[in-house]
Parts: sequence; C-alpha cells; structure tokens
Amino acid sequence: MEVKKLYEYNELKSIDNKYQISDKEIPINLIEDFLRFYNLGLQDLSYLKKFSKNLQEEKRFKKLNKAKFYSLTKKESQIFELVVLGKSTKEIATQLFIEPTTVSTHRKNIKQKLELESIFDLYKYANAFNVLDKI
Repeated sequence: MEVKKLYEYNELKSIDNKYQISDKEIPINLIEDFLRFYNLGLQDLSYLKKFSKNLQEEKRFKKLNKAKFYSLTKKESQIFELVVLGKSTKEIATQLFIEPTTVSTHRKNIKQKLELESIFDLYKYANAFNVLDKI
C-alpha cells in the first residue's frame, strides 16, 4: 500500500468500509485506529494536515542549516543558549566570567555564522535544534 502524506489529502470520503482519498482507498479501521490511538477524530485531520506541513518545513530547515549550527564553537553555543533564554550581554558575561565585549563578539559571530536577520531566526534555530530542551 502506498503511503500518502496527510497534507496531500484534499478530501476524505467514506465508501464501503474504506476511506477514499482522491483515487486511493485506505481501510477505515486503519485510519480510525490511528485517530483513536492519538485520541483524535476526523475533524482533527485539517489540524494534522497543518502539523504535517510544519514538520516538513522544520525538517527541511534543519537539514539546510545543520552545518551552520554545528559550526558554532562551544562558547558560542553556550552564549546562544543564554540569549535564547533572554539573558542580556551583561548577565551572560557575569554568568560565564568573561567581559561583556567578549560576549558581544561571540554574539556577532553567532549572527554571522547562522546568518541571523532577526530574533525570529534565532528562535527558529533554537526550536529546530532543540536548544530549549537541553536547558
């Protein structure tokens, strides 16, 4: 049986104990078991469609930016994590026992290496590489 991605499903129709999606048929019990396992209903398929698209975008972002992210030095990674937590340059300097100018230099290097244009980009990396989960 061919696997079809949720976001490709335009219409789900119930026909003779099978769900028909475009020209493909999937046994109802397979879909219902999946939905029941995750405590979902058919009304949740549009949410799953959006979730599926988001997962694909995150996976693509991570694949494209993996080398950049892992090019950060250990100190840059530490500072990246603290910036994500909302720490100021002065707070980071105090916590790591380094000069604020050193923190500023590391922040500049992080911004260049990751090609960050906004705080949104910073959090996109943090989310993609599970930085908040590690902290």
